[in-house]
This record gives sequence, C-alpha cells and structure tokens, in this order.
Amino acid sequence: MTKPLSVLLIEDSEDDAMLLERELRLGGYLPALHRIDSAIQLDTALKKTDWDVIITDHNLPGFSSESALRMVHEAELDIPIIIVSGSIGEEAAVRAMKAGASDYIMKDNMARLLPAIERELRDAEVRRRQRESEKTIRHLAFYDPLTQLPNRRLLMDRLEHALLSSARSKHYGALLYLDMDHFKNLNDTKGHHYGDILLKQVAMQLKSCVRDEDTVARLGGDEFVVMLEDLGLDADHAAIQAKVIGDKIVATLNQPCLLNNYEHYSSCSIGVALFHGDKSQLDHLLTQADTSMYEAKKAGRNTLRFFDPTMQKTLEERVDMENALRQAISKQQFQLFYQIQVDTQGYPLGAEALIRWRHDSMGMIPPSDFIPLAEETNQIETIGQWVLETACLQVKAWADCPFRQHLTIAVNVSAQQFKQHNFVDIVQKTAERIGIDPAKLKLELTESMVLINVEDAIAKMKRLRALGFYLSLDDFGTGYSSLSYLKRLPFNQIKIDRSFIVSATFDSNDAFLVHIVISMGQKFGMDVVAEGVETQEQFELLEILDCKAFQGYLFGKPMPIEDFETFLLSLPNPSTATTYIA
Repeated sequence: MTKPLSVLLIEDSEDDAMLLERELRLGGYLPALHRIDSAIQLDTALKKTDWDVIITDHNLPGFSSESALRMVHEAELDIPIIIVSGSIGEEAAVRAMKAGASDYIMKDNMARLLPAIERELRDAEVRRRQRESEKTIRHLAFYDPLTQLPNRRLLMDRLEHALLSSARSKHYGALLYLDMDHFKNLNDTKGHHYGDILLKQVAMQLKSCVRDEDTVARLGGDEFVVMLEDLGLDADHAAIQAKVIGDKIVATLNQPCLLNNYEHYSSCSIGVALFHGDKSQLDHLLTQADTSMYEAKKAGRNTLRFFDPTMQKTLEERVDMENALRQAISKQQFQLFYQIQVDTQGYPLGAEALIRWRHDSMGMIPPSDFIPLAEETNQIETIGQWVLETACLQVKAWADCPFRQHLTIAVNVSAQQFKQHNFVDIVQKTAERIGIDPAKLKLELTESMVLINVEDAIAKMKRLRALGFYLSLDDFGTGYSSLSYLKRLPFNQIKIDRSFIVSATFDSNDAFLVHIVISMGQKFGMDVVAEGVETQEQFELLEILDCKAFQGYLFGKPMPIEDFETFLLSLPNPSTATTYIA
C-alpha cells in the first residue's frame, strides 16, 4: 500500500533525482517530488506548498545545504531536512546538524534514507500534535469558550499594551463597556440555550461594527467590552469617533434576531471611557466604563454615556446642533447677511452674501460653529444650494431697480460643492430657472479647494466663465499662493486676505506683498479686492498701492437685506459710480 509523500528536492542532477524517486517508490511511498536547484526557487517553493520533507544535496553550483537550512530557519518552518550527498566532510556534516539538519546520508548508502524519513515524519507529527495541544491550552486560557472572543485575561493584557502604545504615540483610545438590557428575562422565559445563541450573535455583530484591529471581548454573562485604539491626538475628535461606533453598536443590537425561529428583540447600554497612555488607568479604566454604562441604564437603556460628564455634555450639544441643523432650512432659520463692497469713491459695487443661522432657542449661531458640522455631516451641499438660490433671487429682485441693477452678489462655494461632478450644471440651471444675468453672480473659491484636482478645477472654471459667471479667488495669500498655478486658473478677481491688510500699515514686507498682488492681478487681467479693511489708515495705504475695490467694517458690517437696502440709500448715487466691477 503506497503512502503519499510531498518532497521538495534540492538537487542539480536529474539522474540522482530519478534514483531518489525510485528509492522512495520501492519503500512504499507515492512521492510528489518537486526538484529545484537555486535559492530563488527555494524561496518560492517555501511560500507555495506544505512539504512533508526536504531532501537536499550538500554542494550545488552557487548553492549549498547550509544556505537551504538558513532559509528554512528564517522562514520559521518546521520541515524535516535530510542531506543526501556524495561527498560531505565530517566537519560539514556536524555544522549542518547544528544548523538544523535532521540527518545526512551518503549516496552510496541509500538504505538509510527510508528509515530516516519515517523517523522524521513520526517526530514531525509528534511536534505538530504538541503545537496543537499548546494552541488549545492557550485558547482555553485566553478566549471565551462560548463566543470565541478574548476573555478578561487577554483583554487586560491587550489593554496594557494599548496604554503603552498610547503613551508613545499620544493617540487617544476608548473602552466601550456593553451590557445587554433585560438579558435575564430571556434566560428565565426561554432557557439558557436561547441566551447562549443570543450571546453568540451579539459577538458576531460587535465584530462587524468595528475595525479588524479593534478588540471585542466577553467578560462573562452578558457583558462585553470593545477596545478602540488610535483615535487621534484630539480628545474631542476621539470622543466623536467612539460615539459613532457606539451608536452603530446600539443600532445594530436593537434589530430583531432569530433564535431557533423565535424572533427576539434586544437592546444594550454602553459606557465609554477614553484613555490616553496613563498606565495607572489600567486598574480603573474598566471601572470608569462600567460606571458610565450604569448611567446609560439610568438614562433609560438602549443608549450610551461617557465617563467624563463634560465630554458627555459636549457630545449631547453636538448631537442637538446636528439635529437642529437638519431642520434649519425647512424651519426657515437660515438668513443671508450682506456686506458692502465699494470703490475708491465709496460707491457701492456689490456685496458678499454671508450665511447666518438664527435658532429659536440657541439664538444667532456663527458660521464658524455650524459650517464645519455641516461639512462633517454632509449637509453642506444642501446648505450651499440654499445660499446659491437665495442670492440669485436677490440678484433678480435688484434687476428692476435702476440704482441697484449693477450690483453683484458674491457667494462662497464649499469644497464639497465644487467637487460635485455636476456642479457647473447645478449653478447654470439655478441661474436660468430664477432668470438672472450670470455676470451679477460671483462664485468665491479658495486656493486649497481648486488645488485638490487642478485639471478638474480648470475645466469647471472655464465652463463657468464661458457661461458668463464671475469667479473670485477668496482669501488669497493664506494658501499656496503660487504664481505658476495662478496664471493657469481663469479667475476674474483676487481677494487679498485680511491678515495682510491688518499688518500692511506697520509691516513693510506685508505692504510690499499687497502691492505685488495688486500689480500681479492687473498683469493677469484680474480685478483685486482688499477684504477686512477696518481703518482709514489701511484704506489710504491701499489707495496708494493702487487698489480699487474694498470690503470691510470701515465701509459696513454684514447686515440683513432690509438693513442693507436702507444702508444703500446713504451711499453716493450709484448712477454716477465708476465702471469698475468688483
């Protein structure tokens, strides 16, 4: 009866290989023999197949048994290696055995080959069983037998390493302590077997909610812990990430599940504690998370709570603002304020439209508080579209007024808006639907926005210019400010950032930069607006530097449309204004 044998043969002689295969067949084996003769071939062979035995010649052209032994050792493989050689000295044989060779056999004494192979296969099987036994013992020591998740012992070991890693990287992590709500009721009514099925499902659902590198552990009963690492350097951002995952877990475990055809509804309460590399927290971290979990129970279950009351309050405020933001348009809480832009004589040239949010209970909320939130929650496109439509309606309203029909309105475009593949079509259709002259609408883009994908930006900007829209480069000087790309981007206008204007009166370098920007804009055929002009001294300096358009508190603060139109009446008669368009 033949026995299969997978053999990797390192031999440069085909005749010797045939003799070796014949010897194995005579000994009752059915060898699957793969012959190689170089280090490159050995490296490939060790990665592709599980070998029962490696048989190698001692000396080959450019290769040797010693090199083969070293490569197998570096690969950390437990494969018997038998040297079969026509000439191997005693010293070389001793070195080979010390290096890991199982045996060496002279080619003129092949009778020793089969007993050596059988001995080594038996020993290899003993080692394999020993490894499996050790693996089983380790698994029982560190893993929960029901869910196969890490147990408390392994969790604490990983948590200790996580704290040390956090101390080095300064990154925050989080511990989520989870308890199933009313789990005892299931055991009492349906039996522990149903409870075990639920716990297994919970284990799988928890793993599906987190990253591969995160740890999900079962402490016992219906209590689980999720450990999240590398949540960033900022505590608030780490808390937000932990809350997102916690909310995902709550929502996932709130779905009905089948337990032996019995539809069961369950929920969980979660306590969250952040950690930041302080090893002394190790003993207290689980307690903190456990304590906050009970706060979640007190709050009505099926929710999560943070250990830090201040952070919990911050997150609750953020959630409240996010929910309110989603309703702001339908509740008509957004409002556009307008800030005047004038020429050197103080004649009105147009205005920049600036969004404001007037909440019923939170009052006036500045854009710096809600625009980043709108971007994070993917609401910025909807808000941006509202701004665009509202500004276009105002342009339309001014079109029939002789003293206002020349005014332009500038709107800020967000990076997410501009990134939309159909952004140009959206702007065009909005302007056409409302019926405005596109030249009266200025689209303000930032440097960083257009440099995300320069070629795509140029293509969109050229289409917008061809349709008659006016393009303004906002906050010039705060980004890359490279002339090499500026001359390629088809802007109509440059807006010098207020940070240069503020310091230009006392810093000659900034004053020179402003002069360069103004001259450069004129060379490129672009208009230049100085924004953030707040003092008469700044205005007079900008006039000397040949700037022709201005925006800032010196000329007027942002104000609602009713106040803005009243304010326009106090300005010089627009009918005699310069032809310069800002």
